[in-house]
Parts: sequence; C-alpha cells; structure tokens
Amino acid sequence: MARKYKLNKVELTRMRREMKTFQQFLPVLKLKQEQLQAEQLKIRRELQARRAAIAKLQSGWDSVIPLLAESTLVSVARLTRAENLRLGSKTVAGVTVPTLVSVSFPSVAVSVFGTQAWLSRALPKLRQFVRLHTELQVIEKQFDLVDQELRRTTQKVNLFELVLIPEAKEAIRRIKIALGDLQVAAVARAKIAKGKATARDDKSRLASAQGAM
Repeated sequence: MARKYKLNKVELTRMRREMKTFQQFLPVLKLKQEQLQAEQLKIRRELQARRAAIAKLQSGWDSVIPLLAESTLVSVARLTRAENLRLGSKTVAGVTVPTLVSVSFPSVAVSVFGTQAWLSRALPKLRQFVRLHTELQVIEKQFDLVDQELRRTTQKVNLFELVLIPEAKEAIRRIKIALGDLQVAAVARAKIAKGKATARDDKSRLASAQGAM
C-alpha cells in the first residue's frame, strides 16, 4: 500500500531527507549482506568437510562393529561420551555464533587396553567420530544463525531498494509537479489580477479625461 503524503514544501523537504537516509543506509545493508553470504559459503564448506570425514570413518567400521558387540569388560559408550564440552562464541557480520573450543573424554586405564587389544585401535576412531559429530552440530547451528540473519538482511535490502527508495522518489516527483502546478496557477492568478487592475486604472483615467473635456 502506497504511503500518503502532503503536497507541500514541508513534505518535499521531509521526503528528500528521508530518501537521503535510505540511500546512505542501503550500502551498509548490502555490505552486511555480502559478508553474511561469504560466511554462509564458508560454513557450508565446513559442513561438507565434517560430513565427508564422518562418512569416511563410518566406512571403516565393518570390522569394528562385531567386536563392539562382544565387549563385556568396558562400557564403550562411557569411554566415548564427551566428558567436558567447552563452547565459545564469535561475531560474524554482527551475528554471534557458537564455536567449539574443546572436547575431552574420560581417561582409560592401561589395564583396559591390555584386556581388549582391539579397543586401543577402535577407541580413538570412535572418539574422533563423537568429536566430528559435535563439531558438525555446532557448525550447523552457526549456519542456521547466519542464514536467519542473511534472510532478514536480504528482506531489508529489498525493502529499501524496491519499495522505500522508489516510493520516496515517486513522492518527490509528484510533490514537485504539484508545487509546479501551484506556482503556475499563482502566476496566472497574478497576471489576471494585474490585468484587472490595469483595466480599472485605464477606465479610471478614461473617466477622468472625459470629465475634464
């Protein structure tokens, strides 16, 4: 719905000031949009890298899974559960996103490795899987937050570029036309009034001349 505005000089000044503000703010929004797009692309590549690493680990588990089924002495789930997860944060184009600082696991007694030799080979890979999966979750959260902000910023860019600035320009154009018409009308009225005054003066002078004869 088009905005309503008054056809006067005060409104013209206001609309010009408003359009100037829009035009100054638009490049800032576009710069933020570009930064968010670049960061989104970077995060997407990180997601692809983590998923590829997880898939590579999973592809070599065919020989490990049967051994896991035979485990009776050690709780593999306990040994591969993240014991301490430290998260941080960083700011990207004005958006605060989480970062993964570190992931630590429970210590494993030497006797455990002696009891089940296969565990010493499998445990590092299992923990690496957990670490990669945790990284993946954090990066997915980063992507979601950046994507949400990018959508909002893109909406603002479109609003300024496709709606607010064109509307302001059109309003200025219409107000200038209206003011021009008013000026032309005022000049015409002045000419008519001047013509009438001249006619009255001529009539008065004629009457005076006739009276003197």
